[in-house]
Amino acid sequence: MPNQSRPPPIRNQLLAALPGEEYGRLLPHLESVPLPFMEVLYEGGQPIRHVYFPGDGLISLLIVMDDETVREIGVIGNEGMLGVAVALGVKTTTTRALIQLPGSAMRMKAGALRGELERGALPNVLRRYSHALFTQVAQSAACVSSHAVDERLSRWLLMTHDHAPGDVFEMKHEFLATMLGVTRSVVTRAAGRLQKEEMIRYVRGRITVLDRAGLEAASCECYRGIRAEYDRLLG
Repeated sequence: MPNQSRPPPIRNQLLAALPGEEYGRLLPHLESVPLPFMEVLYEGGQPIRHVYFPGDGLISLLIVMDDETVREIGVIGNEGMLGVAVALGVKTTTTRALIQLPGSAMRMKAGALRGELERGALPNVLRRYSHALFTQVAQSAACVSSHAVDERLSRWLLMTHDHAPGDVFEMKHEFLATMLGVTRSVVTRAAGRLQKEEMIRYVRGRITVLDRAGLEAASCECYRGIRAEYDRLLG
């Protein structure tokens, strides 16, 4: 019998939610690209030329203040799309987009996406995702002012673990401190406490999740709230 090759699986959840005919219409506009560790995809104030549908990996959304202070406001993995502002009629970005975990994505020109926003299921899918992302950003902002650093670190590790290919991922103290908005020494102490409780192992910039259930118990309610909203809106 002749070999019948199957199309590759759709790893991005937004693209997977589209009817087959609609995804087929988008396919000529999509190209597979790598997401190299720590590469900047967007810089604040620049035009959005492409949108990205991650298949794996994780992208951090960062706000850069006038004094060069950097704060993370959200993350995007295979449940979403980088560049959702395009679906809202916005042509520039206010955030820096940095690859936190390496992976790959399907990339599409912003103009091509605009041409698809008046038909099919894609507009509704992106509206639901936009609300889920807004919920994440709002919850993360509240978390910074309301919860202890150990709870916030646990939440952040859980969200990263959700998108990692396994239980081990690279993460430097300096990067963790930036993401959480604290000093390096504060992160060192907080990570040390989680390590003492045998929830994680942290050696030379490499984190191993040992006790996922323990991290969930140690995290603030923000992690559960964000996950519940994504599940409700995007299934």
